[in-house]
Amino acid sequence: MRSTCISGLKISIIIISFLFALDSCSDSYYQDISEIIDQGDIKVEIVITGGITSEKKYHEITLTKPMSLYDQTIDSISGATVKLRIGNTYYDFAEEICHPDIQSTVKRKGVYVSLDSIQGIPGEIHTLIVDYSGKTYTASDLMVEVDPFDISGIILPTIHPGGEYDSLGNLVVPILSLKVFNFGADKTNIFNWYSKDSLIGNEYQFDAVVYDFGNVDQQGLLSEMYHELANYLYIRRTSSVLVKKMSVSPEYEEYLISVLKETFWNTNIFSTFPANVSTNVSTGGAGYFYASDVSEQIISANELFNLLETE
Repeated sequence: MRSTCISGLKISIIIISFLFALDSCSDSYYQDISEIIDQGDIKVEIVITGGITSEKKYHEITLTKPMSLYDQTIDSISGATVKLRIGNTYYDFAEEICHPDIQSTVKRKGVYVSLDSIQGIPGEIHTLIVDYSGKTYTASDLMVEVDPFDISGIILPTIHPGGEYDSLGNLVVPILSLKVFNFGADKTNIFNWYSKDSLIGNEYQFDAVVYDFGNVDQQGLLSEMYHELANYLYIRRTSSVLVKKMSVSPEYEEYLISVLKETFWNTNIFSTFPANVSTNVSTGGAGYFYASDVSEQIISANELFNLLETE
């Protein structure tokens, strides 16, 4: 399996490299950041999700076929050629089932992983190029530089009633609640919260995502669900908490808002008729390829609880 996959990959890379050489003068797909567009009545053939961050690691892109309202089966796309361009450098991706450096016995179809551990560059345009079924799909995003942050200066979670108690009735695993959506920030950013229990090991046990939006052109009025919608972290006193702040380009923000208007924000009497979600993928594609700069901080659970108690 591995030799067949790698051979096919090398052949595809040679072919696509030749095409790049022919088109190096015009390079029309890489002029600017991809505009956010509504594909309208265009037939969508591929859905691209995932992106790259400034973290040095193996990055993933997922390719699937579009899913209809009446068919909840998600079909992965195999056999595509995936490349990433940052500046004048190209990086190859391989489907996880063919990846030479991933040793997991459960390898996913339709998930394409960078062949090397790579990282994005703040201030640069990052362009994804996908060749599948005789067509080329592209998507570009600018990696906006993230503003470093201080734990005490961001919107902190609140202590939620309940949790895990020991045999003596002591609360040993408090629950923290984080609002999913916050509004009024200077810039739109995404915060990923992870809690890691040092008694269990290095595996992250719980994670939550928080969106801090600037001014949003909201359709209708937010229902009560949005005010109460929250992520929950179960944190022991022995845990450490990792918070990652991810930058969001204006185009990515526009995409996120278009998705939310058709999902979470589409449950009140002022909502408009359903519409197609916008995309930065070229004609015939859907989804979004993002580039995010990351700033991260680690804080102990005890330090976090002390912050919450002094608010």
